[in-house]
Amino acid sequence: MGFWGKAIGIGFGFMLGGPLGAIIGGTLGHMYDMESDQKTRGLGMRCPHCGNMIRPTADGYCPVCGMKLESRPLHNTYDRQFVFYVSLASLAAKMAKADGVVTRDEIEAFDHFVRTELGVTTEERKIIAQLFNKAKDSPEDGLSIARQFKELIGYQPQVLQTMVHLLFRIAMADGRFHPAEERFIEQVARIFGLSQADYEQIRSLFIKKNDRAYRILGVSANASDEEVRHAYKKLVMEYHPDKLMAKGVPEDFIKIANEKMAEINNAYDQISKERGF
Repeated sequence: MGFWGKAIGIGFGFMLGGPLGAIIGGTLGHMYDMESDQKTRGLGMRCPHCGNMIRPTADGYCPVCGMKLESRPLHNTYDRQFVFYVSLASLAAKMAKADGVVTRDEIEAFDHFVRTELGVTTEERKIIAQLFNKAKDSPEDGLSIARQFKELIGYQPQVLQTMVHLLFRIAMADGRFHPAEERFIEQVARIFGLSQADYEQIRSLFIKKNDRAYRILGVSANASDEEVRHAYKKLVMEYHPDKLMAKGVPEDFIKIANEKMAEINNAYDQISKERGF
């Protein structure tokens, strides 16, 4: 993957407060304690108030000047992708805990997703596992994490929908879809501002129904041929890989986005054959 190696090598160019800041700070603090490598120990962030390079903390305050480290808009693609990774691991952990307890099967399902879908190295898997564990034990609730992610990313429907899509994929990684997981994903989708049609479109990629092809395109079975064509063209434009990456979806997830595009193409082909256009 290479992303986390780059992140560790250059440090992070922004300060982050809130629940995601606490998770990042706690994870990196653990890395400081566990690693003796000089390169890792040199990692830090610059306080926007006093200008000192500081070790991230979990309480959201600069340990030098004591000022609160507030979140601020993300100014470049790299920072947006970093927040995407951290938010996905954090939301996956909170989803696993939605029923009150995180089981070994759920942990293994997330690790399987990371290992097989992203192709990460062993060292990178350790970092993602630390983020997952820190989020799992964090007192912050998952919906607060979802709200902060939306605030940082801004209203970018394709990115928010991709996050919901990935949560479905992780939830289904163990071959089961628990009611508590679905309730959690529904709540996250509402916070993201997804319409019911948007949510059902994503859900239909994983849950089989008779009108699945129409749901994937986000139209009803009564839609006109022109409405079907318009919906298909709109989805093709929205999920173009270059467009997704520019908006903050890391390159490692583009393969998954392409698989979604394949499902959309299949749905359109099915409908066009049934209708004869």
